[in-house]
Amino acid sequence: MTTVITGPYGPFVYNVAESSWWWSDDLYRILGFEPGDIVPTTDLLVAHKHPDDAAVATAIILNAFTSGEPFALWHRIIDARRRTRTVVSVGDGIRDGSGTLVEVRGYMVDVTGSKRGQTARDIDEAVRRSAESRGTIEQAKGILMATLGVSADQAFVILKRGSQNANIKLRDLAQTLVAKVDEMRQAGLDARKAVEEVLGPELAAGA
Repeated sequence: MTTVITGPYGPFVYNVAESSWWWSDDLYRILGFEPGDIVPTTDLLVAHKHPDDAAVATAIILNAFTSGEPFALWHRIIDARRRTRTVVSVGDGIRDGSGTLVEVRGYMVDVTGSKRGQTARDIDEAVRRSAESRGTIEQAKGILMATLGVSADQAFVILKRGSQNANIKLRDLAQTLVAKVDEMRQAGLDARKAVEEVLGPELAAGA
């Protein structure tokens, strides 16, 4: 079943190296501003947390900036017009080919007036799926490292090239590779053959 979360929806991107933010127009409005009214900063975002929720919310957000772990945060904010809003923030870290955390991407949804129980379950499921997909990518990298004798960085590059060549999501390619290798192993066949079938002979050569 597809999860649908209703309410104003504001995506964001945090650049780790530059400690800078990009906010969508809707995120400005959720926080009570018009787009371009202010320069988005972490301090500004934290300042609008409801006092009763600020400590926990701030700790979770700052942890994401260093760990890159997916998070789901149900909390209250006080917008620029002094209105109390109930929001859900969801995010996940993005790493480069060397494994360095470069961005945290996510979104904030204004769920004021929504039924908390159902929305919280929907958000928990979204975060669980995010964590699982990242785990699958790590599995696929491990397979390539063991099968092709490449480094973790090279394995990730190979996966990205395979994703681009096949025009499918990296997560979906990783799932296909892991499943194919399991199938080959159960049949007593060489895992390298699975890599060749999924990625093609050129990438299976470690290119």
